[in-house]
Amino acid sequence: MPSTRMLLVGAAAAAGLAGAVLTVLGAASSPAGLLTLFFLLTGPALATWPLLARLTPAARAIVSGTMTFVVNTTVAQVMLSLDLWSPRGGVAAVLAICLLLVALDVALTHRATGRPTPPAEEDDWLFQP
Repeated sequence: MPSTRMLLVGAAAAAGLAGAVLTVLGAASSPAGLLTLFFLLTGPALATWPLLARLTPAARAIVSGTMTFVVNTTVAQVMLSLDLWSPRGGVAAVLAICLLLVALDVALTHRATGRPTPPAEEDDWLFQP
């Protein structure tokens, strides 16, 4: 049975993804805006968290939190530089980057099936019961 933290992380990811999809589809409601903001603040961090399995939990939190800033700022800078900026396009670009990061994690996980698991003290504190 999944732990409470894992269920909360899954619910947060689903809520953020719902907001991103609503924005990309053009829904102009108040909940869609709040969920989109939630996605932009948590999406890149949640997408990079599994890729950092060898770091300590504190280092993973810092690096994945920094990825939120890096992804959002880079998308905005590139789109503004190319005169392509739109809120829907920015959310779509961040969503695409997050999906690529998740696909990379899935590919690396399937490739490294023989990899030993890290010791218990280095396990992911976010998903522990």
